[in-house]
Amino acid sequence: MASSSSPVLIDTNFVLSCYRFKIRLDEIHQVVEEKHHIVVPENVLAELKSLHLTGSNKEGQTVMLAILEKYPTIPLHGAVDRSLLDYAADHTCIICTNDRILRKALKKMGARVIMVRAQSHLVLD
Repeated sequence: MASSSSPVLIDTNFVLSCYRFKIRLDEIHQVVEEKHHIVVPENVLAELKSLHLTGSNKEGQTVMLAILEKYPTIPLHGAVDRSLLDYAADHTCIICTNDRILRKALKKMGARVIMVRAQSHLVLD
């Protein structure tokens, strides 16, 4: 019997926070102990591409889009927060987000959340 691997889904604000605070997405592997795999929702990629940013934020957008290309995508559509909530309701997964309202809703439904803490590291909350 094959062992299952928990998907770790990344939210748009999490991606930009990681760039801003110089945190590598690979650090997710240090905070998740069980077998897992990082996936990028298609709507997160679309949202990240559609943001009209300037200066260092624009640079972060470009760099993070290039980094996200190395991860597989998952077909989620529509509003990102709603799609992450719906996915977490139907699947055992971990969601990476810094959005306080989304984190609270995910925790209320029993989902696990990774967030940036103290602008320096990731924590599984």
